Amino acid sequence: MRVARTAVKSLLYRILPKENGYTDLRVLTGPAAGSRLRLDVRREGQYWLGNYDRWVFRSFRLSDYLKPGMIAWDCGSYVGFYAAVFRRKVGATGAVHAFEASRPNYERLAHLPQINEWSNVQVHHLAIGPEHTTLQMTHAYGQSGPLGMSRRPEDDHGIVYPVQSSGVDELVYERGIPAPNFVKFDLEDAEEFALHNGELVFSEHRPVLQLEVHRAEAKLAACRFLERYRYRAQLIPTGAELDADGLACLPDTWLMLLCTPLS
Repeated sequence: MRVARTAVKSLLYRILPKENGYTDLRVLTGPAAGSRLRLDVRREGQYWLGNYDRWVFRSFRLSDYLKPGMIAWDCGSYVGFYAAVFRRKVGATGAVHAFEASRPNYERLAHLPQINEWSNVQVHHLAIGPEHTTLQMTHAYGQSGPLGMSRRPEDDHGIVYPVQSSGVDELVYERGIPAPNFVKFDLEDAEEFALHNGELVFSEHRPVLQLEVHRAEAKLAACRFLERYRYRAQLIPTGAELDADGLACLPDTWLMLLCTPLS
């Protein structure tokens, strides 16, 4: 079955019109259905089919937290699948800001507003993490991440290039980007920094966070975030509710959390 799927993908790649190896494809099913993404069907068929992270969207109802007219941030946007989902939720009266640090990923993500005729989706070539600084990024085979920070030496691969990095408060109060109602953080190893430098946004605007935690350092930062800003966490996909102490007891491994502010 896997061989057959690979053969089909290779055939599609040969016959579909391409620009720099990518094709603009309309997502077939799922929460981003109908949106166009610029994809390599050999490696990114799950986005085209609409299957990507379907288990996440089955774990909670995004419409409970993100409604028409609201503002969403997709931090670590990659091909823009979540940005497309968010755009469907906020509609024409809301706004979506997609942030992508990887230069190769950004170059195709930047076409998202145009190919979908979305005037309220903005794409930013920025890393979200340490504020007012420049990071050295690595990129290979679609995967990217910041050098240093919490990355192990064996994680560093591919081409290396600089990218500007901004903190959460910096984005709102210096760069003028509207404060979000909902944020998705998928920052590889920069989550711990993003959670440390959004004091005004987290305290005053109280956005809901969909947070990926990749390493022990990011988990510790998430624990401090929950306690300092009075949030609770829901473990995805189990739905188990966690406070800072409960989160600290979990293994130091990859986690997905939905963080909502306490009243």
